[in-house]
Amino acid sequence: MKRLPRPVDSQTEDAAFDTWKEAARQLSRRQASIRNAGRDELRHALIDLDALFHKAPGSVGKAYRNLTEKRIETAREIFTEAIGDGRILWSLTDQTPELSAVTLGGLIREIDRVLAERRSQWPIAPSHWHLEKLGCWFIPRQGVSALRTARRGQAYSKRGMLFHRILPDVIQGYPVHVVDNRTLHSKAADARKWRMGACLFEALEPVPEFSVIDDEKRFIVIGIKASSAEGTISTQITDALRENCIAIVWPELTVPPDLREKIVRLVRDRDVMDELEAPELLIPGTWHETNGQGIVNRARIYDGYGEERLVYDKIAPYGDDDWGTENIIAGRRICVLATEGALIGIAVCLDFCDVGSSPFGSLDVDVMLVPSMGNDRTMQGHQTTATQVEVKFGTRSFVVQHPTGASSKDGRLGTILPLLKEPNSVPAASLGQKTVWKGYDWPV
Repeated sequence: MKRLPRPVDSQTEDAAFDTWKEAARQLSRRQASIRNAGRDELRHALIDLDALFHKAPGSVGKAYRNLTEKRIETAREIFTEAIGDGRILWSLTDQTPELSAVTLGGLIREIDRVLAERRSQWPIAPSHWHLEKLGCWFIPRQGVSALRTARRGQAYSKRGMLFHRILPDVIQGYPVHVVDNRTLHSKAADARKWRMGACLFEALEPVPEFSVIDDEKRFIVIGIKASSAEGTISTQITDALRENCIAIVWPELTVPPDLREKIVRLVRDRDVMDELEAPELLIPGTWHETNGQGIVNRARIYDGYGEERLVYDKIAPYGDDDWGTENIIAGRRICVLATEGALIGIAVCLDFCDVGSSPFGSLDVDVMLVPSMGNDRTMQGHQTTATQVEVKFGTRSFVVQHPTGASSKDGRLGTILPLLKEPNSVPAASLGQKTVWKGYDWPV
C-alpha cells in the first residue's frame, strides 16, 4: 500500500519545537545531577516536568492526545528502575513531537506513581501543599479523581497525572487559596454515591436599594420578600440529611444573614444521637455585606457541622439596563475546598458564566459549585464554561440559579445545572426545578 505523505510542519512550528526541546535538554541536565531523590526532590521534578509539558508546542499536545494508555504505561515502565533508585534520568534528542510526548508522558506518570506509592513513608500534609517558591499547589488526588478514567483521546491536562494535582497559585492575577476540609463522610470517597442538594424558594423576590455614582445607576440587595422562606429551610435541611447529600447549595442573593444563621443552626444543633450524616459543606447563597473597604457579594461556606470554613467574594459585578450595575468591590482571590472526596471550586454567577474572561477556565478541580441569579441566557453561559472545564479537566459543575425577578413564567422556581458530563446537551429551559428542594445524583 502506498504511504500517504506526512504533513509538512511550518517553519514557525519547527522553530518552536526546537526551542522547547532545548529547554527540555536544560531541565534534563539539571535533574540528572540529583542523587537519591526523596519526596521533595521528586515533587519539584514533577512540577518542573508538568510546567515543561504545558509549554510544549501544539504538535506535542496533539501527539499526546493520540497516545494509547498502553503506550504511556509502557514508557512509564522504562523509568521504574531509575526513579526507584532516586535518579531522574531522561533525555530528548532528535525526537519527533510524538516521541517527546511518549517520553515525557511516561516519566511524569512514573514519578506521579512513586510519590503516591510511598505516601505512607512520604506523607504530604495539607500544610505542605502550597509551594510558594514554585508558584503552585501540589495536592494528592483522592475520591472523585479516582473516577476519571484515563483513555486515548484525552489531553494531557485530563490524564497526565493520575495521583496528584498541580494548581497554579495565581490565575489571571487572582491568588488561589486552598482550604483543607476533609471529613469522614461515608459517601465522600465514591462519587457514584454522591447527591447534591439544590435549595430554592417559592415567590422569593429580592428587594434592591438604588444609588447613582458618577451618573451611573447602581444597586445592592437589602432584603427579600419570601413569606415561606423560614419554614422552607427546615424542610430542605431535613430532606438533604435524609438523602445523605454531600453538598447543599442555595442561589445567589436569596439568603440574608438572619436566614443564613437559621440554616447554620439547623445543622449545628442537631441531636448528637442522630445517625444521619452531616454534609461535607453548605453554601447558603450569597449576600451583600460590608467588609471594611466597601460592599461585597459574599458567599460563606460551612462544613456540615455549621463551622465557617471559607469566605468567597464575587469577582465580577452584575449589570443590566433595568437595575444598573451591582455596587460591589471585586473579590480578590479564587477559593478551593479540598474535601474527603474532591477538590471543589467556588464561584458566584457571573464569575463563572462570563465565558470571555472567567479565571475558572484554568482551574483544575473536580467540582464547581456556583450560586447564581439570572435567566436562561445566564444559564447558557454557565453551561458553556462548564463544558470547557469538563473537556479540559473533567470538572463537573453544579449551578443553583434563582430567576431574575420573582418567578419564571413556566412555573420554575429556579434552574439547576446538575453535574452533567455534557453540560451543553440539555437546553437551559429544560433544566428547571419546580420544587423547593431536590437531590441530584452524580451522572457517570
